[in-house]
Amino acid sequence: MTRDMSVEIATKITAPFTVAAVGDLIMPEPLRRSDPRFEALVGHLRAADVGFANMESSLIDLPRFAGGAVAGTAAPLAMGESIRAMGVTMMSRANNHTFDCGLAGMISTDAALDALGITHAGTGANLQEARAARFRETPKGRVGLVSFYSIADTGHFGPTYARTEATARTGSIGGMPGVNPLRVTGYNVVSPDHLERMKRLAHEIYGERPGASEPAADGRPERLRFFDQWYQAGEDVGAIQFDIDPADRGAILASVRNGKIYSDFLIATIHAHQTGRFDPTLAFGKVKGMKEAIDHHPANFLAEIARASIDAGADMFVSHGVHALAGMEIYKGRPIFYGLSNFVFQFGLQYGASSDVMENWKTKNELENPASHVAILVTCHFDGGELTEVRVHPADLGGAKRPISQMGIPLVPEPEDAARILADFAAYSAPFGTHVEIESGVGVVRLGAVTRVR
Repeated sequence: MTRDMSVEIATKITAPFTVAAVGDLIMPEPLRRSDPRFEALVGHLRAADVGFANMESSLIDLPRFAGGAVAGTAAPLAMGESIRAMGVTMMSRANNHTFDCGLAGMISTDAALDALGITHAGTGANLQEARAARFRETPKGRVGLVSFYSIADTGHFGPTYARTEATARTGSIGGMPGVNPLRVTGYNVVSPDHLERMKRLAHEIYGERPGASEPAADGRPERLRFFDQWYQAGEDVGAIQFDIDPADRGAILASVRNGKIYSDFLIATIHAHQTGRFDPTLAFGKVKGMKEAIDHHPANFLAEIARASIDAGADMFVSHGVHALAGMEIYKGRPIFYGLSNFVFQFGLQYGASSDVMENWKTKNELENPASHVAILVTCHFDGGELTEVRVHPADLGGAKRPISQMGIPLVPEPEDAARILADFAAYSAPFGTHVEIESGVGVVRLGAVTRVR
């Protein structure tokens, strides 16, 4: 018997089915609120067949943790219970905070999510386990999840995080625990004249270096490695273009395809901090607190891997990492979200009262960027195996207008703020051919109003 691959990777849940998705959760303490504006948002997660989020906190037994330093986004085990209470049932785990509190923190967090009955993917005892899809059984069918994290060869979210990559196990040899990596190489775009001058300067400083310059070939421009950064000639000067490691690409897409064959619906998700443009405020001078760029438009490789994941069988693709909203695309009738921003973002509390909280705030205040305190919760509605509607619920995380204890908690925005958030999201989505209607403070995308990419 010959199997029809198109049938194997089709959406196999035919009953009405809803996935609710949000972005990053950074919750240093358990969060429960009776505020109706909070309850209205998390009610969408609870009502869905699947509630998805990205787990950026490390769940550890704080009084008895013996795995090394308590650092980064550490949170008590009880915080996981509040995540479950919000309606989150599936979580991505491959991100830059996976090794907060070290490898022991990763293992503790995964075990805590297991105990809570929250399905998670993107980490494992070796690369094979980290890459594999994980599954959740629902009354309507089995849902798979593949999670991965983009690691660049340079930059703030580059080599530092190579230590978190899981490695492959072959028989009884090797196999390092960690995250599922998607390695990318960034190329800073300069003009052809700039590239020629850089080549001359490089030769004057340290002579001829074999392999430092790559001539244009196979449709790609000329490239140069200069002071440990890659540059390429192009018209969009100041942009950054990324190439995906082909081995990682192939292996991740195989995980998506295999995961979909074993499930009825599959979510593919990436945590990516890379932006498509160079931000000089992060590189020149001494800007206190600045750490990462904010961008509303995805880096080029995100569209490539998202569409390839849909082709391989994913029913939806979710990106998070850049702490800001980006647009939405409908590709072959399936939703791609290029940036859901944050959902709970209480970074101001993450070091606890044992340190000087206000001094901590001074070094982290770039994360009060208003763009980082605007978010959405999306609900994707499927029927008969087809996407019928996406509803976009805006969220206000407060930012500097709230005291630190209340900052980062998602609430339904005031009407004028909701209108602004939805108008911005519609503008970010328009280049992908997606039309967002705004109805009573909610964005609505109907398939009939979308230009599908095929």
